[in-house]
Amino acid sequence: MIWGDAGAPRTRRGAKAAVIAAAVVMLSAGCVSTVVEPAGEARPTVEAPVVAPAPASPTAEPAPASPTVIATQAFSGTGPGPVALDVPAGTQSVLVQLTCDPAERFTAELGDSMMLGQAPQSGSCDPDRVLAWPWEARSAPELTLGLAPEAEWAASVSYSSAPFPQDAALAEECELFSGVYSQVTNADEGYGFYAAFGADEWNRRVDAAADAADTLAASSTTTLAPYLRSIHTVLAERSPIPGGMTEVQEFWDAQNPIAGICAVNHSEVYVLAEFGG
Repeated sequence: MIWGDAGAPRTRRGAKAAVIAAAVVMLSAGCVSTVVEPAGEARPTVEAPVVAPAPASPTAEPAPASPTVIATQAFSGTGPGPVALDVPAGTQSVLVQLTCDPAERFTAELGDSMMLGQAPQSGSCDPDRVLAWPWEARSAPELTLGLAPEAEWAASVSYSSAPFPQDAALAEECELFSGVYSQVTNADEGYGFYAAFGADEWNRRVDAAADAADTLAASSTTTLAPYLRSIHTVLAERSPIPGGMTEVQEFWDAQNPIAGICAVNHSEVYVLAEFGG
């Protein structure tokens, strides 16, 4: 196996989405899907409280009409920043369709994701993708967009009376994978930065993580299964040189899709840190 430098930072918030594509269809007809990265200042313009025409460039198509959609707002602006939402009573989920020019990477967060146990959404700007969040009593009516400073954007925001359709089986597997991810991260941190143990203990810990990933992959009933098998392979066939498992590109190639799928389901992958307080 060829090892390379990690192509993604070790942060709690990662992301790609796939599993909830079905949820998008459900929310359009009675259910939801997801996007974020706070930064800078945006210049949002509220077009109208119901479906209003989107700006000429870029264009955001409104969400499909549905008996569950209470109201729709259209916004446009340039660059990153917060957008104030007017969330009507009875809302149980919020759906966003985002168009960007240029159509590059974005991040989107509804309120305080960490406090709510939800996840920011991110990816390439695609007006056909429906970003979705659960709406709770504690949710804040603010959508924070992270885009390039020069990016023009338009967003159609729909407020639905249908609950967010979280996949319970997927949420359970994401929680179990967080244990595997924590084992690997703590092995690297304990051996490297904190020098809390030697090579033998590092290998024991990574072996335990590989076994856990193998067990989880074998029992998986979700779209995480192939990525869990890849994680097991990367851990089991690792370099004999101890340390730096999370600096290996192959590890992130398998981990990033898992983090993205879990984020769309709002069952975010996290690290339970053993070192560093």
